[in-house]
Amino acid sequence: MSDDEAPPIYDSDPNEDTSWLVTYGDMVTLLMVFFVLMFSASKINEEKYDMVAQSISQGFDSPGPDASTNPISAASQATVSPLQEARAKFDELVTEKGLQGQMSASLSPYGLKIELSSGALFNSGSATVKGTMQSSLVGLSDIIQGLGDEDYIVEVEGHTDNVPISTLKFPSNWELSSLRAVNVARLFEAMGVSKNQLSAIAYADTRPKVPNVSADGAPLPTNQATNRRVVVHVKSLSEVSNNDLN
Repeated sequence: MSDDEAPPIYDSDPNEDTSWLVTYGDMVTLLMVFFVLMFSASKINEEKYDMVAQSISQGFDSPGPDASTNPISAASQATVSPLQEARAKFDELVTEKGLQGQMSASLSPYGLKIELSSGALFNSGSATVKGTMQSSLVGLSDIIQGLGDEDYIVEVEGHTDNVPISTLKFPSNWELSSLRAVNVARLFEAMGVSKNQLSAIAYADTRPKVPNVSADGAPLPTNQATNRRVVVHVKSLSEVSNNDLN
């Protein structure tokens, strides 16, 4: 072929399957987006990272990464709030004392909510805290004090079941639930929790967790035992203010 001759033009085979080009083009586009967004995510930004991961997951039709393979999520999880730390310490306390099922904790919109079974704290019809629970309350008091006394308040709630009580000391469940809450709050104060943080609230049987009776009115002893409790609600003042504003 001379220099003046044009190179031959090769037409593609009309019968050739070119559908792979669509997939190839999509893959190249996704890779380009991936590297661009990875550059944007170089500053720890979990939202951008997850967006990239989701795009890749959809492009390749595979499950997205979980926290164990996501370094940014792992870094975010490494930042634990004081209330989360307090809950972890509480769980350790429960395990150490063997009080599973008698003490539990959960995070609420306001802070840390700790529930103590009245059966573990008091004898039936009594508001005097059992001596066997003193060390557990000391541990709980230490956890509360570890949060500081400027950013948190501690509400101690007394709850009973629907079984009425009528004694000289406790004419009704109001008095029983009130004194139980007050006695726990007093113990916290004696153990070092600032009294300015503390308040005691009586609910009697007005706020059961579960029904005290069945649909036909028969008592449910297991549920009644669940409803007999003291709740220690450690509330973040900032969260209380934010929720009140909302």
